[in-house]
Amino acid sequence: MRIVWTPLGLKSLDKTTNFIEEKWTEDIADNFLDRLDERIDQLKLNPEIGPTYEQTNYRKLVVHPLVTLFYELEPDLISLVLVWANKQNPDELKEKLKRM
Repeated sequence: MRIVWTPLGLKSLDKTTNFIEEKWTEDIADNFLDRLDERIDQLKLNPEIGPTYEQTNYRKLVVHPLVTLFYELEPDLISLVLVWANKQNPDELKEKLKRM
């Protein structure tokens, strides 16, 4: 199964990583990225591991208690759509996913 990052996914990953580095340390950001890589590897083995998000085509996968990865599952492709800090406004999340 092939995995690709969408432009929004990459932008949100960069934003989240920068926030972690600013608030804590680069080491914590590196640990987060390692954990993200582990979760993506799990997705490759079991693409349906994440439950669907509400009434959408997106699935969600908790990377860390404060961060969720949203992805879309297609026949031979997993699109990583959005890295979301869970304390953000949930209405904003719905808007971002609607625009995809």
